[in-house]
Amino acid sequence: MKLSKKLTSVALLAMSASSVMASEATDKDFAQLLAKYKLDAKEQSYCYTDENGKLQGSNVDTKVRLASVTKLITTLWAVEEKGPNYRYDTKLYIKGNNLHIQGSFDPFMSNEKMLFLISQLNTLGYKHFDKITYDKTIQIFPNAQVHTDPYPLITRDSNGKNIKLYFNTDSWSKVFRAEYDRLASLAKKDRFLKSVDMSADAVEFSEKNPLVEDINNVPEDVKVLTLTSPALYKYLKETNVKSNNYSSHTIFLDLGGAAKFEKWVADKFSITTDKLKLWNGNGLPTVINGKRYDNYATCAVMAELIEALKESSERQGKEIEDVVAVPGSDAGTFANRLNSSDLKNTFVAKTGTLMHTSTLAGAMNTQKGYSFFGIFNQTTDITSAKQVQNAMVKSLMDEMSGPKTFGYQVEGFHAYDNNENVKNFNIIDEEEATDFSSIEGSLQ
Repeated sequence: MKLSKKLTSVALLAMSASSVMASEATDKDFAQLLAKYKLDAKEQSYCYTDENGKLQGSNVDTKVRLASVTKLITTLWAVEEKGPNYRYDTKLYIKGNNLHIQGSFDPFMSNEKMLFLISQLNTLGYKHFDKITYDKTIQIFPNAQVHTDPYPLITRDSNGKNIKLYFNTDSWSKVFRAEYDRLASLAKKDRFLKSVDMSADAVEFSEKNPLVEDINNVPEDVKVLTLTSPALYKYLKETNVKSNNYSSHTIFLDLGGAAKFEKWVADKFSITTDKLKLWNGNGLPTVINGKRYDNYATCAVMAELIEALKESSERQGKEIEDVVAVPGSDAGTFANRLNSSDLKNTFVAKTGTLMHTSTLAGAMNTQKGYSFFGIFNQTTDITSAKQVQNAMVKSLMDEMSGPKTFGYQVEGFHAYDNNENVKNFNIIDEEEATDFSSIEGSLQ
């Protein structure tokens, strides 16, 4: 027994020494890089979990601005609350020549999705509506798939104008028709009609569905169709690969916004605002009464939440690479960095950039197991910060005995489900009658 205890003590001491040396090695690399690029050490932070799951690094409990690394937290919240296979269903109620559109706060109601909808309705034989009404849960943003910074002002009027445009093909400009042709050319065969013909006399907002008093008791003369979205994990993947500020914040709002997130992360992880604070779901600055507020966290908190994202994804039948960008394979923000052949398909990560902030965080698959890491540079010298991050990724990989590849293939993204058409929706469950009245930032 004494011998066993002695051996155990020796083993623990060896593990402790190994951990210290690991931290010393990477700390040394970090310090040298900061000195080389003249970055103030007090304003920089990095961390990673070693082979024993212990957190290593420098300034791991310092609060740092997150920038777009925020999107990893929004992704975790969405995966936990909705599940990776959740779908946004836009429902279409048709009675005679009248159409009512019931939205679902779908974050990708873009040109692609709306034009797909027009094509699908034409395929089903619909070419004209006397009146189209729409509710407050539809949020149309033609450029939803394009990188934007300021969150767009989307109102009932703007939704109405967009619906009127999409549903009156005779008024389409040459540029808009070319956009339809471009999107059709990118789609699978027969997903878009070669040409479409649609018209609508009137488009109006309606608080209630004017065609159905009780959605659980739809009259026989009302046809109900549904346009279903791709699974949520595909939305999250696209959001992270392209660092889509609009979709990330829309998902964040749909989940309940900043106040609800604060309660959720405190209840779920016992993380309070002294270590983590999100004002929005995308990482852009928030201005309130002329004062700027930035999302912040500590490196230690980020490592914990990224590990939670991996666990949550796997528990629900997915992998973390299904929702986060894979450098070397996914382009987007990694098109020109960390894409060498030795790193391809070995880690997932999210970048973040503001005028005075450059961030990188994710999960590495190494010979010693998964390591959850973050590198946070608070500086206006973004070019130097990225050089530090790139070098530290290789340093951390080396410390963990090198990278280990995982199976991964890039899938293309469309705002519509590539395998689903607009279809009959004969049964409407009471649970699906979502109340969006409490959504923060709802339409005015």
